[in-house]
Amino acid sequence: MKKSIFAIVLLLVLTLSMSAEAAETRAIRSRPSLSFSGTTATCSVDCKSGNSKDDLSVTLTLWRGKTLVDSWSDSGTGRVILSEQCTVKKGQNYKLTLSYSVNGQAQSSVSVTGTCP
Repeated sequence: MKKSIFAIVLLLVLTLSMSAEAAETRAIRSRPSLSFSGTTATCSVDCKSGNSKDDLSVTLTLWRGKTLVDSWSDSGTGRVILSEQCTVKKGQNYKLTLSYSVNGQAQSSVSVTGTCP
């Protein structure tokens, strides 16, 4: 009897821990977008959480090498759409980085690169 109760409790603990991990990884399905038109860069992202009640905080940062070009932030519940423009230089390489948190917990940043034609 004790062995079966122990096995049931162990199974319950394992199930609950797997559910908690799944909740953490569902957070955001998003990738930043960087496009150019002449000397204007459009930097955007559409962050959507797997849970419409999650608090999201999003920051997009545009870099030219180690030089900060511009940065934008927004926050919301369940989804944040951020799209901004700035002036860039032709022939230069740029990196757009998305940094974000879900319910106050920082997530791994995501970056894309592009060259202004």
